[in-house]
Amino acid sequence: MAVLLTAEQMRHTKASNAFQIQHPEKVENKYTIKEASVAADTLKLREQEEIESLKVFLKDYDMTSISTDELKKVGRRLYESGMIDVNTFGIFISGDGASDANGKQTDTHVKFNAIALFDEKLEDYLAFVKSNPNVGRSMGIPEYIQSMVDANHAINALAHFVNSSKNSLTLDERV
Repeated sequence: MAVLLTAEQMRHTKASNAFQIQHPEKVENKYTIKEASVAADTLKLREQEEIESLKVFLKDYDMTSISTDELKKVGRRLYESGMIDVNTFGIFISGDGASDANGKQTDTHVKFNAIALFDEKLEDYLAFVKSNPNVGRSMGIPEYIQSMVDANHAINALAHFVNSSKNSLTLDERV
């Protein structure tokens, strides 16, 4: 059971509620990848063995029903393999953002749709920056936005590999 904090309570604590996904059923967005070659390029995969290894790793994960604990494992694999940078890794390991009064992550076992989460967090943040132009010019903000975009690309590439049945990047064209 999730407890939502009021604005007054949030002023006096490091606790934060989990990000409230408005459209948890959303599985496609402008970052959706429909081609294996694009998914491979997104994750900087060049060798067939890398793709096969990643698909074996991902067999137990569903990007539309994944927990913060699982996102940490997936993010670590991507980061250690050089598929994402440290800032994008930070987006993965932050999960849904729920934390207790000491700032420690909570409910890390709760599953959510990471495709919808990453997309909605980015859209919300872009709307915030647009309504507060001075924030957009602050140091580190463009890099943070780019890491959120990169996380969206990565999660959608992963979703493509999870949902595809073939390991090969080759095209099967029949006339």
